[in-house]
Amino acid sequence: MRISLTLALLLANLAAFVLQLAVPGFTLLLSLTPNLAVSGAYWQFFTYMFLHGDPMHIFINMFVLMVFGQQVERQLGWKNLLVLYLVSGLGSAALHILLTGPSYVIMLGASGAVFGILTAYGFLFPKRWIIMFPGIPMPAIAAVFVFAGLELFLGVFGLEQGVANFGHLGGIVAGIGFMLVYKYKASRRKASGFGGDFEFFWE
Repeated sequence: MRISLTLALLLANLAAFVLQLAVPGFTLLLSLTPNLAVSGAYWQFFTYMFLHGDPMHIFINMFVLMVFGQQVERQLGWKNLLVLYLVSGLGSAALHILLTGPSYVIMLGASGAVFGILTAYGFLFPKRWIIMFPGIPMPAIAAVFVFAGLELFLGVFGLEQGVANFGHLGGIVAGIGFMLVYKYKASRRKASGFGGDFEFFWE
């Protein structure tokens, strides 16, 4: 019996966190250091999204991943969820570097990838209500754009020191892009019929 990708991602993040605590230099090697990543340490664009700064950091990200990831996986399938996670993490890194510039300040965390999954949830279930911190209920699709506006505001004014707000925003933007492409491909597939001669990237 295959475990869900959502659970596999959670276990991968937990395993990486244990290695961060146990192996000296593990965090620095695999975190995203912009100057190093753009100069040849390309693996950091992928590995950083499985690392975390402290127990609360990983707890929050994994909680959100489990709440929304399982439902998104049921709708999109595990392959698309994996692509979504990676694309959102890459989008997070790209926007962070684009807006803050290359530096030697490391970036780590699954937040951008998780924001992408939350965004997909909003597109798939726009009218479902979710509770935003500090306890404000709103439709899921509205929450996506509230989060986007909030992260932009916090990033522009630098109100959360040590938090990559533009990275969070990048994950949301990447998630929106992913869902627009997914819906476009799905509409073409539906229009052509399941027996057509078209080939599709998305499963």
